[in-house]
Amino acid sequence: MSNHLRNLRALFESAQSFEVSRKVDTYEYESLEKMILDDTIKYNEILELFTDKIYREWFYQRNFRGKEFNVTRYSET
Repeated sequence: MSNHLRNLRALFESAQSFEVSRKVDTYEYESLEKMILDDTIKYNEILELFTDKIYREWFYQRNFRGKEFNVTRYSET
């Protein structure tokens, strides 16, 4: 998996703990998805988009479902 997708996944996961700051209209879904995947939108805007639970779930189904993410946790020792 590319570094960009790993960054998106991290934003996706962290956005779940924030309150909705932007509601995404359904007609925007695919164009925003293209901008996100093409890396033409800032990460802080992506985080804002992912606060919308419905859009976040739609994006997950299309881009993350079935893909394996290897998360490496580093210890202090």
